[in-house]
Amino acid sequence: MSQISKMNQRIVKSEAMTREIKQSKELFRILFYRSPIGTYIIQNGHFRLVNRQLAYILGYEEDELVGKPALSFVLAEDRDTVRENAVRMLKGGCSLGYEFRIVNKQAKVKWVMETVVPIYYRRKRATLGSLIDITERKQMEERLKQITAEMQHSNTELEQFAYVISHDLQEPLRMVSSYTQLLAKRYSNKLDSDADEFISYAVNGAKRMQTLLHDLLEYSRVGTRGKPFIPVNCEHVVEQAMANLKIAIEECNASVSYDVLPTVMGDEGQLVRLFQNLIGNALKFRRDEAPLVNIVAKRRNNVVTFSIKDNGIGIDPQHRQSIFEIFRRLHTREEYPGTGMGLAICKKIVERHGGHISVQSQPGQGSTFYFSVDTAGGESE
Repeated sequence: MSQISKMNQRIVKSEAMTREIKQSKELFRILFYRSPIGTYIIQNGHFRLVNRQLAYILGYEEDELVGKPALSFVLAEDRDTVRENAVRMLKGGCSLGYEFRIVNKQAKVKWVMETVVPIYYRRKRATLGSLIDITERKQMEERLKQITAEMQHSNTELEQFAYVISHDLQEPLRMVSSYTQLLAKRYSNKLDSDADEFISYAVNGAKRMQTLLHDLLEYSRVGTRGKPFIPVNCEHVVEQAMANLKIAIEECNASVSYDVLPTVMGDEGQLVRLFQNLIGNALKFRRDEAPLVNIVAKRRNNVVTFSIKDNGIGIDPQHRQSIFEIFRRLHTREEYPGTGMGLAICKKIVERHGGHISVQSQPGQGSTFYFSVDTAGGESE
């Protein structure tokens, strides 16, 4: 190969490399200056290159920022933290992301999220950074915290109100109930039929009110009168619940079975009430055949999910959420007795144990209630 040919090849390669370098510079210019994220290069603590978006966030023109100390825009209270993060990044040679506050040209404080990485710029160590304005997100987070705090405060007040009302009404209602029952006993068949009927209404009404207040008191106590969590053997809990339901189980010839059940962290008394309510519902809402109830538990990591399956009358899927609301009834009192509080109490107990309760059912095909318990004892606030 002649010298001229070799020289031509070198010239062609050189021109190709020049084009590639030019294209790379153009690509960098486009990516850097047109980025929708505030981008910059800091060297010796001062801005060397900045793009339009960074200038917009800080409220300046681009040429106003070049040469200015980067920390001068950081809120005074946050400068030490930002400085420490920068030093740690440079020592570790890795990228870091963190949030802090800046003050723009209009003296407005903004929250930003910064990501930085060490680079070399013009053969000297530098920092390549990106800045995103997260002020709106922070404001939403603060508002969400405020709303959550307000809701927790309202829930606490409602629980205390329910407790006071249900507790303080117990005594006068007990007196009303006692005297109406005394009237029924002493004057039965001594007055006309209308009087007997009216007295019967009063007696039944007082009994229903007592039951309702008892359930309301129980509901309010789930969060305010709960006991500390301890290891609880769920087989023992189910046995206690079945013992409490012994008469009802025998009367309808029900069969309640369960597999091996685990030990969880929880409030034993509340877990007994939870199983008792769900098993009791299976006995109450039964078909003509004998009730069959089966309890199964499945563990996944720190969560145990229980299922309680029955062969009862079932529930229309459109009601699978509303049945857990307070005072919610799907049937008349004449069809099935109760106050509509049982499943609401179950829901509150499950939530206190860090879990969730749901139901899968079809009319006439029985129901399966699912609820989870955090075995690590993560009590829900």
